Amino acid sequence: MHVYFYKKLNIKITKNTKTPEIKAALFDLDGTLLNSNEEIPISIQKKIMEISKHIPVSIISGRIFSSVLEYSEQLGLISPQISDNGAIIFDPKSDNKIIYRKSLDSEIANKVFELLDKNKFEYFSSAEGKTMDNTMENKTSKNVNIITCFYEDARPYLESSDFIDTSKISLVHSSGSMDEQYISFMPKNVNKGVALNKYSRLLDIDKSKIFAIGDGMNDLEMLEQAGISVAMGNSVNEVFEVSKYATGDYEDYGTEIVLDWIFRGIS
Repeated sequence: MHVYFYKKLNIKITKNTKTPEIKAALFDLDGTLLNSNEEIPISIQKKIMEISKHIPVSIISGRIFSSVLEYSEQLGLISPQISDNGAIIFDPKSDNKIIYRKSLDSEIANKVFELLDKNKFEYFSSAEGKTMDNTMENKTSKNVNIITCFYEDARPYLESSDFIDTSKISLVHSSGSMDEQYISFMPKNVNKGVALNKYSRLLDIDKSKIFAIGDGMNDLEMLEQAGISVAMGNSVNEVFEVSKYATGDYEDYGTEIVLDWIFRGIS
């Protein structure tokens, strides 16, 4: 069954949709696995755990290391997990050792902190696998992977040439589980798509056999790189444009429909 979502002809996943060969699966968190209470429902947990008995299953999220670690442990996942919009990959099999990291230049990170503090923005960041926020003094600017603030706070400043030099830093827009909008300051040329390619090499799995699902702007590069790309029904229009498949909204059990579809193909 083919349906138009926005301007793209997507294959809608139903119980009759044939499942392609999937050798690994990557899941976004917000808008995909998490409900509005930032919880993974028991029904989804059980399906994920069952799938992970057959193929590597990983979270790939804009959330920081500690948050992705918490959810991956809840699901009992043992494959490499991806946090910080692709800036960190860590290995649960090696005591959650960080096996891939991309960091902001310390001078640039310090400048971003100064700008955000000057404008009294709320923000949080990740460095060395630890969380920092705007209330902390003596923040380190060394090995900072991501700095995130509310988009509405930063929007008036983002187009200002003296706010930040975007030739040295990437600005990534993302959404939370309650539709809150964020902007993240990231190392240049770091995103979920780059991380997917690194993940593919780490597991020695061709990316044509890697499944990925998401709903937000920070998922675009990942979905472009994945051989089996799925847009949530609650996705932004751009996500439908780059995805081969589409499922229903989160609230209409879109995630569970996809999990059943995956399981039919691997069991």
